[in-house]
This record gives sequence, C-alpha cells and structure tokens, in this order.
Amino acid sequence: VSNQFSFIVVRQTHEGFDTGAVAMIQQLCDVNNIPYQKFVNRSDATAGRTMGPVISTQLPAYTIDIGVPLLAMHSAMETMGAKDMESMIRLMEVYFASKR
Repeated sequence: VSNQFSFIVVRQTHEGFDTGAVAMIQQLCDVNNIPYQKFVNRSDATAGRTMGPVISTQLPAYTIDIGVPLLAMHSAMETMGAKDMESMIRLMEVYFASKR
C-alpha cells in the first residue's frame, strides 16, 4: 500500500465482506479510470476492526471495507495523501450517480 496513489479495498481472510460488492466497486473504478489499491491482511496477522463485518451479518446489505491509507493512524501526526482522497471522492461520486 502506498500513499499518493489511491484509496484501498481491504480484504481479510476471516472477515465476511461480500465478494460481489468488491467486484462492483472494482468494476466502477475500472470503467471510470479511478485508481485503487487492493490490500489483504496475512492470515496470521490481525488488523483493526471496522463496522463492515458487523453490518454484513446483521443487515441484508452488501458490505465492503474501503478507505484512504493513513500513515501513523491514531497518532497526533496522521498523514494521508491528497491523491488518495481525490480517488475516494471520485468513487463516491460515480457510485451514488449510478444509484439514481
């Protein structure tokens, strides 16, 4: 994962994210030339938790874990790349426009 490239689609071996939702987001990005990165945690390493897995087990909704990469998350000096946020904003614009 690198900063100043794009947002990240996160996959974890033990999490229950919907593969159809992941494919849909990747297709939206590919069709609209929006850069994205893929990240998969090692199966023997744990990462922070998000609400995605909880929501995916409780609601009949597609879930996917996406976000902007941060350096030094939860520190006083969190850093992110502007291009990463720009790609995330572009994805949200395209996604919500497709749902009208």
